[in-house]
Amino acid sequence: MANRYWVGGAGTWDTTTTTHWSTASGGGGGASVPTAADAVFFDQAGTYTVTMTGALTCLDITVSAGTVTFATGTTPTLAISGSMSLLAGTVWSSTGAITFNATTTGKTVTTNGVSISGAITFNGVGGSWTLGSALTSTTVTFTNGTFNTGNYSCTCNL
Repeated sequence: MANRYWVGGAGTWDTTTTTHWSTASGGGGGASVPTAADAVFFDQAGTYTVTMTGALTCLDITVSAGTVTFATGTTPTLAISGSMSLLAGTVWSSTGAITFNATTTGKTVTTNGVSISGAITFNGVGGSWTLGSALTSTTVTFTNGTFNTGNYSCTCNL
């Protein structure tokens, strides 16, 4: 497992471009694109857009600073093998599907009021997710695993 930090402001997150990925917060770009074993962090100040393109993967995704907009590029999907934590003020306008596919327990989904524009699927045999805040998405599907609302609401906008 490695950590990958988004650097350099606005750009495209795809399956091959390394320009915006660093091995350290605030470091230089050029690190490998995140895989299902890599935690990704968006921790730079400022306002910028990340255009999502292709079949993307990560272990965990954390937005902890700045105002980040995740936008739709070409046929984006995101497979998250761990947890998600978004900062209030993040904009998730990407309509690409998100699949939580962990096969272990103890994962969390904390959106802090951010509405997810794409469909969300929980599909991990042996996986377990607990909400850390209310979850709002176009569609939420449970295929495999355990889902605990943590007494937060789960809302699907149909």
